[in-house]
Amino acid sequence: MKYLSKTLLFLAFSFLFLGCQESPMPTAYNNWPVSVDATLNSKILVVNVADRQRNDGLTEVQFTLKNRQPHSDLNALYQVRWFDNNGFWIKSVTDTFMKIDLGPDEEKIFSMIATSPKAVTYKISIIDYDKNKRRIPHENVQNNN
Repeated sequence: MKYLSKTLLFLAFSFLFLGCQESPMPTAYNNWPVSVDATLNSKILVVNVADRQRNDGLTEVQFTLKNRQPHSDLNALYQVRWFDNNGFWIKSVTDTFMKIDLGPDEEKIFSMIATSPKAVTYKISIIDYDKNKRRIPHENVQNNN
């Protein structure tokens, strides 16, 4: 009986502490070609990144972002840079930073298609809008809804 009560007490505390932890990032996150500005680390979550080769020979990337802030909107910028199979950068219109607008706790999917069939890999950069808004011409700001 004494052994059973100690076991139950241990399990109760274990569940209590496990329930209070934040859900961990997916293990594949470290392998994703995504860089998030340090000022956004606590505000934005990269939920998923996936890519595929389309029938027309172009690579498509899709990524999901979530605003971690329960009471605040989030404004950020993203850029997708494409690289060939040797790692050389391929200049593209997707090099332009595009605006991200996320409401409180909102999650959105963003997609980008390479402009060249030579593009086989990519890097996604997510930066703070307020600190970098002059990096994009206003006419090129796109809200990917």
